[in-house]
Amino acid sequence: MGASNFDRATLDGNDEAFQRAVEQLRARLNFDFVTMGITAFVGAPLKWVYSAGETSNRHRRIALAPGHGVGGIVLKSGKPMLFTDIDSELDPREYSSYPIVFAEDLRSLCALPLKRNHHVIAVLLCAFRDVSESHAQAFRSLIADELRGTFCELAVVSEGFIGFDASLHDDASILSGRAGDSGESSPAKNDGSPRLIRSDLARIIGAQEDERRRISRELHDGVAQELLTVTFSLQRLREHLDDEGIAILDEAHGGINAVLDELHNISVMLRPSALDHLGFVPALRSQALVLEQTYGSAVAFEGDLTLPRFDRALETQAYRICQEAMTNACKYSGSDTVRVQVEAASDWLHICISDDGCGFDVAHPTIKGSGCGLLGMQERANQVGATLSIESGAAGTRVTLVTPMRAQEEPQ
Repeated sequence: MGASNFDRATLDGNDEAFQRAVEQLRARLNFDFVTMGITAFVGAPLKWVYSAGETSNRHRRIALAPGHGVGGIVLKSGKPMLFTDIDSELDPREYSSYPIVFAEDLRSLCALPLKRNHHVIAVLLCAFRDVSESHAQAFRSLIADELRGTFCELAVVSEGFIGFDASLHDDASILSGRAGDSGESSPAKNDGSPRLIRSDLARIIGAQEDERRRISRELHDGVAQELLTVTFSLQRLREHLDDEGIAILDEAHGGINAVLDELHNISVMLRPSALDHLGFVPALRSQALVLEQTYGSAVAFEGDLTLPRFDRALETQAYRICQEAMTNACKYSGSDTVRVQVEAASDWLHICISDDGCGFDVAHPTIKGSGCGLLGMQERANQVGATLSIESGAAGTRVTLVTPMRAQEEPQ
């Protein structure tokens, strides 16, 4: 199953145990509607897959990004929601912002986060299509008597209930990852330092990418080719030299080859040709070889992609995020091995880059280099609608990117 929260069959709605549990729950407590939403990866959208008492299949087409809709709010906050009279607490004109309420005409509901390994990976929603004083007791029985802390071997969160108007967006957040229960990481805080407006930074990133491509091409097709021409000219001198001259010539060849290798490495760092011609994973592996040779850390790959190519903008931004994460791990973590896990499920791409190094303070990172690495990574993730989380502590650092993956319709 790899980094996936559930196997392929479960994600496709073919887990009979989940379906049976949902149906039995509805029957025992006389709910009008019960559904279980699941996520392919931590940070991926929630989809209502297993349901009982539905009026149609419309709700199964809903995909809720973390923080959006009832399921997305519960998913992101990690807290349950409970309403016995939605109409009295939510303007009907806003129902479209909560699609499950609109799709199934719900009037009271209880939505509970389901956890595994301290991460919310699913949501259980039980609801009625009318309003009654008896519903409050039904929800109390659901939590205290029926579930008792678990549902389908997942831990149920039933404390800290929130409302529709809860503020879930941290304006100071740079990193979208949530700290785990262990407290090993924390979201970045606004320290008052100046920051670029998002649209400005997006334009800068786009301009940088174009400039990187141009310089990389000039280094490869211009400077490198000129140096190769020089080596051919020097080679013609060999038959006219004595042993001492040949030794000097070989030394000159060694120096030129070293410069060519360095130019190649710089070209790959700027814009690898493999990304344009071969795709994301080959380019990432090429980058890993450069980092191994430069910093000495081994880069181990796990998993692979079934699609050789996908959306070009996504390829570029995902590659840059991974490049930055791998470089930081090799350069600063002190870890002997950096692990790169790549996996795709349910049309979503999941990438995890981790190390066992010294870690750093995610909330107040030490400024190194340009000091824009983490902010740039987040902006690149925003541009392709991805979720980026960074967790770091004494046990090491984990960078996770979850993004929608659209297959490319025309070959490059």
